[in-house]
Amino acid sequence: MKIIAHRGNKRYTPENTMASFISASTYPIDGIEFDLQWTKDKIPVVIHDPTIDRTTNGRGPVREFTLKELKQFDAGSFFQEQFRGEKIPSFTEVLEWAANFTFDLHVELKQQTALPEHFVKSCLNEIKKYKVAHRTIISSFHHSYLSEVKRQNPDIQTAFLTKVPVFRAVSYAKKVKADAIHIRHNFQASRYYRKWTKKGLPVRAYNVHRERDAKRCARLNADGIITNDPRLMTELLKNK
Repeated sequence: MKIIAHRGNKRYTPENTMASFISASTYPIDGIEFDLQWTKDKIPVVIHDPTIDRTTNGRGPVREFTLKELKQFDAGSFFQEQFRGEKIPSFTEVLEWAANFTFDLHVELKQQTALPEHFVKSCLNEIKKYKVAHRTIISSFHHSYLSEVKRQNPDIQTAFLTKVPVFRAVSYAKKVKADAIHIRHNFQASRYYRKWTKKGLPVRAYNVHRERDAKRCARLNADGIITNDPRLMTELLKNK
């Protein structure tokens, strides 16, 4: 079962920063997960929220700042003072760094208010430029984005994100052009993992941060877990 670091090493470092990704990479992980938003000057950047309020010392929507303007803000001290000086990374920066590794890149596309096809294209252009399509999985809660990804590049792997089990999930995945399901882990959801897997739909569960949850996912043949604590999960599942 694969271990995917959610927004990097989120438990111990500021999420979606280079510090978080570098920290996660020191463990035997199988992938990192991060989110993409779009700047005012149409550059994909790595941040979860549509605004910079929660994770920086600035305020306002990501889309109202250029990349240069975003780089003026601190994206580390909200977590701990020792991370002061961390910046919001661009997608380019993460891909340049990731070239030194072989793990998968789980890229979540966040909803944009306009031009979704152009947002998708700008992200795919970066993936093509850095030749990482073979190890990139694009996910989104906005499932129309997945069809757009496949329209522009049929070879990119996709996954639909959901917080709850979906009726006829295997058929639904085909409808929205998803190759896998990324689902919020809980006991109710986990009852479907083995069924979906047997029908050819890989399951990757997020919100897996405890030993018992990880072991349950493994027993039920989940393809992977997306966790805030890659240190704990690799100790439990890899370092035996």
